[in-house]
Amino acid sequence: MEPFVPPTSTGFWQVLWGLGLFAKIDVLILIIFSIITWAIIINKLIRFRRLKNNNRFLYGLFKDRTSVVEFINVASEYPACLLSKLVLAGVEEWRRIIKPNPQTKSENAHAPLNQLNMKPSDITQLLPNITDSLASTASVEVERLEQNLAFLAIASTASPFLGLLGTVWGILESFLGVRHIPVVTLQIIAPGISDALVTTVAGLLVAIPAVIAYNYYVGQVKNFANEMDRWSLDIVSDFRKISVNR
Repeated sequence: MEPFVPPTSTGFWQVLWGLGLFAKIDVLILIIFSIITWAIIINKLIRFRRLKNNNRFLYGLFKDRTSVVEFINVASEYPACLLSKLVLAGVEEWRRIIKPNPQTKSENAHAPLNQLNMKPSDITQLLPNITDSLASTASVEVERLEQNLAFLAIASTASPFLGLLGTVWGILESFLGVRHIPVVTLQIIAPGISDALVTTVAGLLVAIPAVIAYNYYVGQVKNFANEMDRWSLDIVSDFRKISVNR
């Protein structure tokens, strides 16, 4: 009797090529999911890191200010920073809602905030509008930070089920193929079952990075949102100081 010689291992691409049509479509969808998932992960990683560095740098300058007026020029140099967007949104709302008389309209349009022809009581009445403008700006920025995170949630949820679907389909095909064979051995059904399990592995390889990245970036967005809330309070406080110091 000749000794048993185990079959040679099959490469990954040979396994994929040997899959059935349904399994190939399933794996193709998972590969597309994986490419998009990793593109989002890398894009968010670069963007969030840049935002963190800019926010840290600008907030270091912002803490040393005596008023928001001194920070406007610095904020204009970093328009993509979240703190700068809040400061500039507050200034824009400030200038938009003032109602100067016709004689002073052109003068007030470009005058420094603390030199506008307004009464302290008028400035105090504008603070709620500025607060609402900052809250609206922060909400828009949070929505931008959350862009594409929904796809990570979908990928992390759907990928395991797509992999399981391909596995169940492959196992079903294997058993249907041997239902007329009198004696079924493990060697007969094992190749079909092992090939079917490839879809499960593919689904998990997509889902695991997606769910980790989704939870991590959701936490990062919450941190950014909390920072913007704190900055908004500081900015409104600075605008309030303008009215007090007039």
